[in-house]
Amino acid sequence: MTATQSQTAPASSSRRALTVWLALCVVVVALMVVVGGLTRLTGSGLSIVEWKPLSGTLPPLSETDWNAEFAAYKTSPQFRISFPDMEMPEFRHIFWLEYVHRLIGRAAGIIFLLPLIYFAVRHKLKGEEPYKLAIIFTLGFAQGAIGWFMVKSGLMSQPNVSPYLLAYHLGMGFILLALILWQTLNFSLPLEPAGGFELPSPPLVLKIFACIVLALIFLQAVIGAGVAGLHAGLTYNTFPGMDGQWVPDGLWPVAPWYKSLFEDVTTVQFCHRVMAYMIGCVIPVFWLFGRNNPHIGHLLPILFSVFIVQFLLGVLTLLFVVPTPLASLHQANALLLFGIAVTILHRLFVPLKTMAYAIGGKSAMA
Repeated sequence: MTATQSQTAPASSSRRALTVWLALCVVVVALMVVVGGLTRLTGSGLSIVEWKPLSGTLPPLSETDWNAEFAAYKTSPQFRISFPDMEMPEFRHIFWLEYVHRLIGRAAGIIFLLPLIYFAVRHKLKGEEPYKLAIIFTLGFAQGAIGWFMVKSGLMSQPNVSPYLLAYHLGMGFILLALILWQTLNFSLPLEPAGGFELPSPPLVLKIFACIVLALIFLQAVIGAGVAGLHAGLTYNTFPGMDGQWVPDGLWPVAPWYKSLFEDVTTVQFCHRVMAYMIGCVIPVFWLFGRNNPHIGHLLPILFSVFIVQFLLGVLTLLFVVPTPLASLHQANALLLFGIAVTILHRLFVPLKTMAYAIGGKSAMA
């Protein structure tokens, strides 16, 4: 083994460890978003009316503790208005789901912070890497605070959280996922060229398409939060028209116009549908332009396939009036679609330099 190889081997091992750690963080953040969606769908998100970052780690351990939690919940508008006849067994059911959601959030912070400190102290992070990861942790911590303010908005007078805070909270969840996934992909890149033949630089048109696709998917997710916040999926449960109309009456009734996206059921559902059609038009064109590109050509059919699944899940969720399993699967698949789009963007802006020859001496391009 040469001196260069002996130096590269430990470095490669460290990068693999960093990649596995960050990949785990991606999974935990995705799980956090999915479980958060479940708390919204089941009404569990308002079951815990206090934010106790430390003491709240432990669940109720005695009948006295459960009675105290239930008494606190009875002061909330959700109990008074929506579930005035709820008994302890039903309360425990919704409590546990929200408790698990918050516990995953705490676990996500620990899973991210402790290895970050370890890798930083052991000098496994180079250049700006520790600062970038520290910023991501700070955003994650702020996300917890945003989540509590969102919950608190549903504990005032009405048992509904602010659709603005819900959209902001979900949007930040997607952004955190993108940032961690981007760093995961960075660490997964080989330290040395793989050998074989040198790849051409990705063309600008593909970079533009990738940015557009990612932006549209992100906006669709934020609009989807508006749909969830207004329970808009419980109306216009027909497809392809909205109760017989392609363009329903009464769009954009709230001024200024953008507030209708978060305050008007008709507008937010119409925009959610239109955005799906737009994404369905842009992705095939992106695939057409990039089908032969060595950096992303193999990822584009996957992107399109996952979008088709997402579209069908959305339609079925609407037609069956938002059953919890379908709605949760729809949100989980949105994360997958978004993650693939982030990966494609990374491949274009941080491309591999070379591609190794395949077995038999033929290139992977053949």
